[in-house]
Amino acid sequence: MRAKFSACLLAVAATQAAPAQAQQSQARQAQARSAGTVTIEHYYRIKWGSSGEFMRLYKANHQPLLEEMKRQGRMLAVRTEEPFTHMAGGQRWDLRVTIIYPDAESAVGTGGAFDSAFDAAQKRLYRDKAKFDAEEARRFSLLEEHWDVVVTSADE
Repeated sequence: MRAKFSACLLAVAATQAAPAQAQQSQARQAQARSAGTVTIEHYYRIKWGSSGEFMRLYKANHQPLLEEMKRQGRMLAVRTEEPFTHMAGGQRWDLRVTIIYPDAESAVGTGGAFDSAFDAAQKRLYRDKAKFDAEEARRFSLLEEHWDVVVTSADE
């Protein structure tokens, strides 16, 4: 999944057509590198009537992995939020997970130390790989849509 996300990020960056937009994007990326941290918001739109099951599976299988990565210092902060009110159709999201990574390699790198640590934590926390994989497949089958957004501060 991280490899697909990294490829998607590269594809988006490559499609920056307008020079002004490309310069702004490069300036923001440089700013994020100089600050060191990278913030990514992960949005989930859950199929109607499936929120309870999705959240049960999320809390059982994914949240402990995020907490372990935070404990190891590979994530600086993890915040999980649900909207207080309902939104309409295409703009609706049901869960937002905001993760602050200490650096870009941890956030979007593939095959590095972060991935190795994540895989090791998964093996340690979930010894029954077949069950874990089945529950994660089920969790993602409950989604209408999922997207990730790298964000930077607009205050600077």
